[in-house]
Amino acid sequence: MNLEVVEYKNIRVLTTQQIAEAYGTDVQVITNNYNRNKSRYITGKHYVCLTGDELREFRAKNQNDVLPNVNKFYLWTEKGAFLHAKSLNTDKAWEVYDRLVDSYFQKPQKPLSELEMMRIQLGMIDGHEERIERLENTMTIDYGQQQNLKNAVSKRVIDVLGGKKAPAYKSFSKKVFAECNHDIQDYFCVNSRNNIPAVRYEEAVEYVDAWNPSNNTIIEIRNFNSGMREVYGV
Repeated sequence: MNLEVVEYKNIRVLTTQQIAEAYGTDVQVITNNYNRNKSRYITGKHYVCLTGDELREFRAKNQNDVLPNVNKFYLWTEKGAFLHAKSLNTDKAWEVYDRLVDSYFQKPQKPLSELEMMRIQLGMIDGHEERIERLENTMTIDYGQQQNLKNAVSKRVIDVLGGKKAPAYKSFSKKVFAECNHDIQDYFCVNSRNNIPAVRYEEAVEYVDAWNPSNNTIIEIRNFNSGMREVYGV
């Protein structure tokens, strides 16, 4: 992976085009991911948006870069590249991000003394373990886990409604499914059930198995099922 070095105020950054090509996707996907998760991106920390004189000055200093004729231009920091890898959540994106941290964002430094080399080597193991832990804590559940969790939700909702043949199932299933998913998202602080962190998958399954709707919904289901039995003799 040979990336032309781009710097902003002596800090290495990546253009949207560079991130897209490195992660094996296209610019529009990167842009869409950013637009869907704007609240997670902090200017100055994850990205810089160049406009006006600052953009013209940057363009003049980077004639070799492909800079489109736009009135604003995004540059992504190391932490911004991490959020894009998290949004894509592909093996290639995570692999490339790991390499970017090691080979791109870190500037070449003067040769180290033997003592400095020894200190770095002693810290490499801890640093590698920290990076693995960070990736584990941010990766979301995979497709198989998503399907298992989906099935667990379906089973729990059906049980709460009294079974698929219960009168309440036909009338209240959508409402109860929505309530269950809302509670899951609220408890795990995610905007979608599929974005639950992988390290909390077992906890999510246990949560769903023990989930109950609100008291008002439980009473509504109970009354409806009882009422239908009285009226229709079921």
